[in-house]
Amino acid sequence: MNKLMQSLKPAGMLLLLVFLYPACEKEEESSLDESLIIVKSSGDSYAIVSPATGDILQDVKPGILPDQFSCAHLGYRSEKVILLAKEPEGSYVKVIYTCDRETGDNITAITTKDQWDIQSLSPSLTSSKIVFHGHPADGGEDQSNLFTINLDGSGLQQLTQNREPVEGVELWWPGKPSWSPDGRQIAFLGTMRTPDPGGIWWGKAIIVMNADGDNKQILYNEPDSNSGNHYDISWTKDGKFLIFLTSEHYSNPSNRVKVLNTENGDITDITVGLLVDGKHTTNICTAPDTEKIIFNKYEPGGGDLHEINYQITEEGEFQLIGTPATKCRVSNGGTQFGSPHWQWFSAN
Repeated sequence: MNKLMQSLKPAGMLLLLVFLYPACEKEEESSLDESLIIVKSSGDSYAIVSPATGDILQDVKPGILPDQFSCAHLGYRSEKVILLAKEPEGSYVKVIYTCDRETGDNITAITTKDQWDIQSLSPSLTSSKIVFHGHPADGGEDQSNLFTINLDGSGLQQLTQNREPVEGVELWWPGKPSWSPDGRQIAFLGTMRTPDPGGIWWGKAIIVMNADGDNKQILYNEPDSNSGNHYDISWTKDGKFLIFLTSEHYSNPSNRVKVLNTENGDITDITVGLLVDGKHTTNICTAPDTEKIIFNKYEPGGGDLHEINYQITEEGEFQLIGTPATKCRVSNGGTQFGSPHWQWFSAN
């Protein structure tokens, strides 16, 4: 066998290796990640989790002051981590930083405390753009708006105008944006100020617009003025449904998980299907490349990551498949996982 191997040309050698070890080759291919999950881990660190195996690939402490970054996202192609953190001068204004994913090095601020106090953000899956929600630096929350900016801090564009009319209703305080998988649309939370014969009521809505801010449409408007915010808005990979968390004071548990059909506005409540040990979901997101949802149940400081599959039926209905499975487990009081986000890796 050794003489045979030595006499083979490179091409022949490759064919023989593939023939002799097909199982190993297949196993290696099945473990490759085309996307990555990032979570805020213990203390002032973030962890990168493999969607294929649930393993922690990196646990990184970036050079930001301890406990100052509130959430972490992966940028386009997952080369950079995007951090939302308080600026270091003690004003409590939050700005957007980027750093190298694997090391936390090369920290760069792409917004400043003199521009906005950043409240939430979402990276594009198809470009180097970020959409963010910011208050003016002077504290004027009634002028909060959505903007897009490139990962290098260039290309700033304003997408909303606070109090602008959307389908005849005033839009106030747009926030919590989420970019669609194809990069063409952005869904976000809006507070709708609606005149009524009995006065004025304020309802929470989910709105969708083109990536340039045009063509705003109300997809879901909660008529209860006492309703809580909708948050963690995530798109299914085909862009036909939005999964989000919301709070209802009249429900038990009050934190609900709902699915919104973007084509007809139908709502499906999937809260019960995501209960783990009787505990409700606190953070949730969808996969960009598969029909999966990842979430963590209510535990102080974060906890295990869980996942569940879903399907879109031939009739166009959203359905959960099976029960939640543990994706990444906390062990011996170690790394805790909060606020998961899922982004394409280099395969896109």
